[in-house]
Amino acid sequence: MKPVLKPVLKPVLALFLSFALQALLPAPLRADNPGEAAMELEKEAVGLAHEGKLDEAIAKITEAVKWDPGYASAHVNLGYFLIKKEAWDEARKEFEEALKLNPTSHGAKTGKGIVLSRKGDLKGAEEILRDALALNPDPVRTHYELGMIYEKQGDAGKAVEEYKKGIAKVTQGRK
Repeated sequence: MKPVLKPVLKPVLALFLSFALQALLPAPLRADNPGEAAMELEKEAVGLAHEGKLDEAIAKITEAVKWDPGYASAHVNLGYFLIKKEAWDEARKEFEEALKLNPTSHGAKTGKGIVLSRKGDLKGAEEILRDALALNPDPVRTHYELGMIYEKQGDAGKAVEEYKKGIAKVTQGRK
């Protein structure tokens, strides 16, 4: 080749290699789009949790939160993973962070309600679970948790009513 082509080939080759390596790298190693990396990590974490690999799921979703601290969904999922470990204070912190980022997150409100209930604040739990249902009346888990609170408070009528609402949602195909 003539020397004229060498200066042109070097940058073209470097650009090609850069794109090729970028495509091969997993998303978390891509600093150009932390939100995308966090979403991929969250998806992996949820899969791990479904497989029963809770500690691995927590590690993966924690990494997602580090990549994108403003990603409310990752905070919500981390909160639910922490509930499974009965790490109530840590879970509450994640739900509260999610609510700062997205005040209308029914998932974060339900999670916080679960934590409050397990820690004995039934009145606070009832209030936030009612708020969650006002945002989205469909989640079966929210009705179930509210029914448990009424049961603990000794109000069997309200408990049965919430359980029935939850069962109705299940028969409608809700989750």
